[in-house]
Amino acid sequence: MRPLALWLTLVWALVSFVPPFFAREPWLQIDGASLAMWMAAQVGPLVYVLLAWLYERRASRLEAQQRAQRGG
Repeated sequence: MRPLALWLTLVWALVSFVPPFFAREPWLQIDGASLAMWMAAQVGPLVYVLLAWLYERRASRLEAQQRAQRGG
């Protein structure tokens, strides 16, 4: 479980901090905002929901395995 949490945290950090860093130099505009800022605003929340779903799914599987091992 810990390696999964580490990878999910790494993806969260990349999605949170990399697009705004590149938004300083607007080389492509979409509706008046830079592409990086648009990606952060539109895709970021979707990635956050996906990360939470992946973590929940893995945690549920581990809990089910532990219950099966205990015989409950």
